[in-house]
Amino acid sequence: MKATKRKYKLSSSGIGVRARRFMESNPAAAPNEVAARFNTTKQYVYGLRNKMKKEGFNFPKRSDQLASLAPVLPIEMYDDPWQPPEMLPMPEVDSTLDARAVEYGKFIEGAEVIQMLKRVVQNALNNRDKTLAHDQAESLDMILHKVGRIINGNPDVIDHWLDIAGYAQLVADRLNGRIR
Repeated sequence: MKATKRKYKLSSSGIGVRARRFMESNPAAAPNEVAARFNTTKQYVYGLRNKMKKEGFNFPKRSDQLASLAPVLPIEMYDDPWQPPEMLPMPEVDSTLDARAVEYGKFIEGAEVIQMLKRVVQNALNNRDKTLAHDQAESLDMILHKVGRIINGNPDVIDHWLDIAGYAQLVADRLNGRIR
């Protein structure tokens, strides 16, 4: 399903205008993602979405959004670069992705959770004027990634929990003078 073009005129500034433009170009974006991105409330975003709907903008259903997110293949993989097919079969990639979805949940939903967690941490660091060392920042990113997988997927996968402990241990070891 394709979103319709807007039929209204926008002024050139303000959170509402920027959020509106973002939703027009990313109609699949979840309201809580838009709220976090523009530092506003979900209620404000829902109100803005309702106003856009009344003005003629059509947001696709979530089920339709997920179906349209196919990966783009390199141009040399097409028989005719000027007329690329819908999607070339890639059974090894498909089977791997299907297996990961069982353990980790749908990628798009996990990505939403992980990005929200990372924004919370980054905002807290910014508000406290703190900067982390590279290993600390990367360790936190990876821990949040694993937390997102636990939340979105199967929380009984022991590797998630061991990985969290491992990333924390690497920073603790470095702070104690043991660099791995």
